[in-house]
Amino acid sequence: MTASMNRARDAARLVYKAIQPALSPVNDAQYRELLDLYRAEPTFAAMVEEIAEGLELAVLDFSERGLVVVPTSRESKFAMRMTDIRSGLKPEQKAALVLAHVAVAAVFYPTTSGLEDDRFVPPPASLAQFRDTLLALARRMKDGAEEEPDLKEIPVELAPGWELICSMPLMLPGAQRASPASVTGLIGLALLHMVNGALVRIDREAADEALVTYTPTHRLQVQLRELTLRRLFEIAQAGTAAAGV
Repeated sequence: MTASMNRARDAARLVYKAIQPALSPVNDAQYRELLDLYRAEPTFAAMVEEIAEGLELAVLDFSERGLVVVPTSRESKFAMRMTDIRSGLKPEQKAALVLAHVAVAAVFYPTTSGLEDDRFVPPPASLAQFRDTLLALARRMKDGAEEEPDLKEIPVELAPGWELICSMPLMLPGAQRASPASVTGLIGLALLHMVNGALVRIDREAADEALVTYTPTHRLQVQLRELTLRRLFEIAQAGTAAAGV
């Protein structure tokens, strides 16, 4: 096998590792070696980016924490769509779950300056903080969607989501921790998805879910910078203040 073929294989392997968010260079020696190649050899880095482009992916960030890639279009096989979100949920529940993801992110990054600063370390946050921010976001959207012109860019598919959240109970005693039947359960579903996707990690575990705290990963920070629903995220950020988070 020629050296160029070896490099192509290595470049493809790095992209392969990047699309597996649970992988970390900390416990993957080959991943670390490939990242070193990406840093040291511009031609190798260009090859990685070309392979990613061919898969309709773009390299957003590179550091010792890993390579972060995202879909370049909604048509990409790697793009997340409303229909991809947790099978078995009704459309309005899926829309509510999208809003729950946004609320979680806004708690960690309530200001744009924190989002843009790689040195900023968000403090751990609890389920109650996420829940209150989600409620504030849904209420703001419900009250202002028809009156505020700058909210018209928010996808109409999300409207059933904030309507549902505003009508839901805060929590259901005895219900599953992660369930679409309450606001607290929706946050539980969002956190479960974000932990599995390496966007959020558990900071402190506890038998009482109210005492469990979470922190964001670098991957979440990088992806939020490229957020297309910027206005929705800004509203959620404002909701952290309204909720007293």
